[in-house]
Formats: sequence, structure tokens, C-alpha cells
Amino acid sequence: MSCMRVLDAGMPLFFHYQETLEMSDDVAVISRDRVKMDEQAVLKYANRKPGKHAAEMALVERSMPELPAGACVLDAPCGAGRLSLWMAQQGWQVSAIDMGAAAVDFTRQLLIDNGFSVEVKEGDIFSMPWERRAFKLVVCFRLIHHFSDARVREKLLRELARVSDQHLLISYLSPWSYTGVKRWLKYRLTGHSSRQNHTTLRELKSMLEPLGFILAKDVAQRRLFHALHMAYFVRVNNR
Repeated sequence: MSCMRVLDAGMPLFFHYQETLEMSDDVAVISRDRVKMDEQAVLKYANRKPGKHAAEMALVERSMPELPAGACVLDAPCGAGRLSLWMAQQGWQVSAIDMGAAAVDFTRQLLIDNGFSVEVKEGDIFSMPWERRAFKLVVCFRLIHHFSDARVREKLLRELARVSDQHLLISYLSPWSYTGVKRWLKYRLTGHSSRQNHTTLRELKSMLEPLGFILAKDVAQRRLFHALHMAYFVRVNNR
């Protein structure tokens, strides 16, 4: 079975980077330093503290639904490829996408080095090149917190939901945590906002329910202490 169902060849698959990337509807601009554009940035991310990496991957594993071997899954964005590799090791057919060329190259080589053939694309995560409902599972890990504008978050969720046939996993930073409160207090006292934007679970639900997805479970890395959560949504209709 192939997961490589892409849109019409006449449609643009990739976007051009200048100093910033502007979304077509002018909702927001994402700066270059938020995307792993160069090899050094990817290596820095790939070589983070082992304990932090292990805790985050344990969170992902606790959140994952059971899928059959060969299930088509998408890692968006793939970053340094750690989740793409883990999903390939589960026997699933993995596709991956990232906005940074260096991340794409790193992920592709990581999978090859571990004996896997994976479709890895450089492209616009707000307008991905796959058909509607192309994947049994779509995972978006450590991205949505980069966007302070709720309209941008909604645009991202709409695109993730479009390509998901059944399961959708979204990581987010909850404001109802020690970390979230600490960042809020810092902002109130100094006026300096964090680059880590917090999102409520209520917001995610309000954006995804009209698209046919309901919340199945919400898993915290360390409830009430750590802000990182995984929200697992399931499609319940054909919207």
C-alpha cells in the first residue's frame, strides 16, 4: 500500500524563503530562526539533553493510538527526525515534511542510516502536498506553540485535519501548569513575552470539533508541573 497520494502536479509543493515566510493570507510571518534552516541548528536540536528527549518521546508513546502494521502516518513537522524514526520502527509507512531544508536532509539520512525508506518533503506545512485524508495518523509535535496568533494556529489545525483520515495528535503548551504560570508572571512583571506560546485545550477542541474531530484523551508530560501536553483527537464524521 502506498501513502504517496499527492495533489495535482500543477500545484506548488514548496515555498520560497526570504528573510521571512509570509502566509498567503497575510495572517502572520514566521521568522527564519524558528525553522531549522541550517545543519548546525538541526544538530543542536538532535543533540539536546538525553533526559529531555527521553521524557518527550515517552509522552508521545503514551499518547499514540494502536495502529496496524503498514499504516500510513505523517510526521509534520519532522524536525531532526526522532519521531519519524520511532514511527518507522513501529512498522508504519511514514511520510514526513518540514519547512527547513536542513531538517529534511537530516531526517532523510537518519532514516536511511537505520534501514528505512521514508518519503520526506521540504514544504509548506500550511499547504501540504497530500490529498485529503491521506494518512491514518497525523502527528504535529512541538510546533503550534511557535505561533502567538490564534488565526495561525487555526490555519495549521485545518491543514493537519484535512490530511488526517482518522487520528490526529497535537502537542501544545498548557497555561495551567507551573511553567505556564511562571511565564505569565514574567510577562506581567517585565513585559517580556515568551517565545513559547501557551494554548488552552478548549481552544484546540473549539477549532477541531467543527472539522469532525473530537478529543479522545489529553496526556501531560507532568501534569500541573510541565506545560507540554499531547492532545489526541479522533475523526467522527466525514466533514
